[in-house]
Amino acid sequence: MNFRVVFTAPIHSDGINIVKNVAEVDVLSTPPLSEEELIRSIASADALVPTLGIEPITRRVIERASRLKIIARHGVGYNNIDIDAATEHGIWVTITPVEELLEAVADHAFALLLCIARNICRADRFVKSSRWGIDSLDKLYTFTGVGLRGKTIGIIGLGRIGRRVAERAKGFKMKIVYYDIVRKAEAEEHGIEYRGLEDLLRESDFIIIATPLTDRTRDMIGEREISLMKPTAYIINIARGGIVNQKALYRALKEGRIAGAALDVFQQEPIPAGDPLLELENTVLTPHIAWLTDESRRAMAITVAEEVTRVLMGEDPKHPVNPKVKEILRAKGKINSR
Repeated sequence: MNFRVVFTAPIHSDGINIVKNVAEVDVLSTPPLSEEELIRSIASADALVPTLGIEPITRRVIERASRLKIIARHGVGYNNIDIDAATEHGIWVTITPVEELLEAVADHAFALLLCIARNICRADRFVKSSRWGIDSLDKLYTFTGVGLRGKTIGIIGLGRIGRRVAERAKGFKMKIVYYDIVRKAEAEEHGIEYRGLEDLLRESDFIIIATPLTDRTRDMIGEREISLMKPTAYIINIARGGIVNQKALYRALKEGRIAGAALDVFQQEPIPAGDPLLELENTVLTPHIAWLTDESRRAMAITVAEEVTRVLMGEDPKHPVNPKVKEILRAKGKINSR
């Protein structure tokens, strides 16, 4: 049988070339963003590589893709995929937790933190507007920032990315506290202190969202949680937009109840024109690019290509999020009983 692999958007050519050795490759130039478009695109596909992380890979999409063997996510977030449906149909779902990606996202978290803390983006716009030297010295004082040494950083989700954020915070001599559904004894041994969510929100000067989006974390940070934050606090989200209630965040920023926010992710992506967040000065917004470095693009592309190749060749993937698929495939007689 000739295999067909569909990529919902282009990835690094090194990954595409690996897949071309075993399958016909179809890279969609216009990503399908509706169920119907996706169903048509993958009707005869053996593998699907969701590149953007926003494709609606619903139960209906999965049930219509009769040949599909693997959904290989180009990234680490998979909240856009119906995992239960994929598992029931014997379809592997994999991610690409490469070191380059994790380091890139942690770097971006700190880039956002520094930009919002030191008013870098606002100051950049000021210089480029040719106002420097025309406006009074008092204008420069509006860019007064806050230093990081001795400040408390609260990390929500001390997983692979959260731990790397903590490493960077140590370099800035910050006090580090974290909240996670699982206590991390090894982190606490290294001076990273556990807090309940409410205590973390009350205590932190900078709050980093680094937890996956799940039913449990959706709208985790809403009106009540934001009300617990210091008026001088900043929130930075490099995880998923649905974790923070965007309307509640907007109101708090607009009313000056918190100092600012830096966001790489949004409840709707791309963020719609006219969204009120776009009007605020006390925000830094980037278009879901925390992962996007030369190094991470290549490493992710190679990893996702290798996962697709393994499954098409009858092997198990290395980074599955639904390992129960193996038992289902065995029960269906699609793999041997070893």
